[in-house]
Amino acid sequence: MHTGARYAVSDSNSARECYQEHEILRRIAAPAIDDTGGLFVLSPGDDPDFVALWTAACTQLGIAWQEIGVAQARRQEPALGPDITRAFAVPDAACDAVTLGKALCISIEAHGGQVLNYQRVTGFVRTGDTVQGVQLHDLRSNSTQTLHAAVTVIAAGPWSAQVAALADVSYRMQLSRGAMLGFNGRWANTIINRLHWPADGDIFIPLGYLGVAGTTSVATDDPFDSRIEPWEYERIMTEIAAVLPGLRHATVLRSWAGVRPLFDPALQSDDTDSSHVDGRKAARTFEVLDHAERDGVSGLFSIVGGKLTTYRLMAEQTADAVCRRLGNERPGTTATAVLAMP
Repeated sequence: MHTGARYAVSDSNSARECYQEHEILRRIAAPAIDDTGGLFVLSPGDDPDFVALWTAACTQLGIAWQEIGVAQARRQEPALGPDITRAFAVPDAACDAVTLGKALCISIEAHGGQVLNYQRVTGFVRTGDTVQGVQLHDLRSNSTQTLHAAVTVIAAGPWSAQVAALADVSYRMQLSRGAMLGFNGRWANTIINRLHWPADGDIFIPLGYLGVAGTTSVATDDPFDSRIEPWEYERIMTEIAAVLPGLRHATVLRSWAGVRPLFDPALQSDDTDSSHVDGRKAARTFEVLDHAERDGVSGLFSIVGGKLTTYRLMAEQTADAVCRRLGNERPGTTATAVLAMP
């Protein structure tokens, strides 16, 4: 759960959103948050000149940071390598995404909503230029159903463009696959970042009973892409071992990959072959697409981009847009309403 410090230099808008939202999540979803704190450390091969850029950017954005002595950092984290030259503390935290997801489902149902898992959208109910609902296929029972709605929102992550195409709506995303490794034991008490421009394998997160290192950034066209190529495994190990050398002797218990649903209009390609852009350069901000204004298809919105730390803000702005369309101007309350925990 980023404070935004990771993106302070490269993506200030996303960093600002992350800092705002991580403070809110601490209040509304405290049981799902592990207040680990974070360390940004300068290791061999990292540019010392980046430190001034990073501290200035964090200060400008209001992100709290404090330089601590290397000796103090090693007392806090004995597994840190011997060549660390500087260390900075930030209020990062780890998020138990499973607990958070369960809390969201419980809270949705408590407010009269319904959660339908394992449903694949196979089409939209449409009259002329107006979407009036969706057609669903239940992957467990092999049954189908149609749901009617005054407004439909596509919030399908990396699958969003594919789902939108079923409504004859087109937009392009910058999909980026990322791999992560889960080690035996936490190995650290604190989230540890290398102090440089965001890159492969430069963050380590104590998460539950595991320590998790990642991630890579590989352009892909496939939302289902869950490959981990041999070079990715080695890249993560090499980069994170520069700050936690003991991981070279650790056991990898888990490895997994997922696809980031990036959407950055500034990086949209103008060519026809969907050429890739560098996923590291794509902003982690998000955008609410009103397809009535954008494509002439009313009753349909998409929420694209973003990240877990900013999910609540994404939902708030999407819900605000939907409510305005329905004539409801009441403000949302999710910034203050505590989630019901499992």
